[in-house]
Amino acid sequence: MLISKSNKHEILLLTHGGWGETLAKTLTMIIGQIEGVSEIALNPSDSPEDFFQKVECKVKKMPTNSLIITDIAGGTTSNVALKLSQNYNINILSGLSSIMLIEAVMRQNRPFTEESLNEIKEATLMNCQHLKVPKSNPANK
Repeated sequence: MLISKSNKHEILLLTHGGWGETLAKTLTMIIGQIEGVSEIALNPSDSPEDFFQKVECKVKKMPTNSLIITDIAGGTTSNVALKLSQNYNINILSGLSSIMLIEAVMRQNRPFTEESLNEIKEATLMNCQHLKVPKSNPANK
């Protein structure tokens, strides 16, 4: 999935089973057209070596300081990204979520930096909330 090419820095999603593509398509309902976002899915039939080669082929074509977002820290998707970061100037975040992708897309007009990655991470963490309806106090009635 490449949702469009532009002058924006690219975001590459690495996920188990390909749910990143569905997430990106769904987010167009919230933020409109998304450009420069693609995904490479790790499927059960992929060997780690095959997946590495697919990702490396894509990373070679990405602009410097682009971003890879993986689904699970410590998983194959993240391990492949980390290995590639030894030879390519890419940034990596793990823990893909809707808010993380929205925040990353909003920052695509400039290179991803340590500061912008921290902003994305903080916004993602702030979005994680325990939501519940407050219990009414019988004494207030």
